[in-house]
Amino acid sequence: MPHLKELHASKKDQGLVLIGIHSTKGGEAMEAYVKDKEIDYPVAIDSDGATMKSYGGNSYPDYFLIDRKGILRFADLANSQLDAAVDLLLAEEAPEEAKADEAAPARDEAPAEEAPASPPGE
Repeated sequence: MPHLKELHASKKDQGLVLIGIHSTKGGEAMEAYVKDKEIDYPVAIDSDGATMKSYGGNSYPDYFLIDRKGILRFADLANSQLDAAVDLLLAEEAPEEAKADEAAPARDEAPAEEAPASPPGE
């Protein structure tokens, strides 16, 4: 887990989204571990193993990488393969709609409680 925390910290600004999936019993223990180790990415509990099984996972830890387009590109990666695979996917160009979202100017809107009830001039 320490390596994942470091990987997430160093690559999240490049677009890495990390989601941990804990696939053994003991969600309360995992929750305490996440808090104690200050893990800042989400960790889901898969106590019945359905998620792990759906991805074809068969070891712990196991890594599955989904690219910027939402396509599963790497499955059942070993620890030694993780960094290179992440770097490969992060080097790929973002899909056009993601670029458009990033390029769109931020909207300067008042929070709902401060927004006028009707458009100006009415």
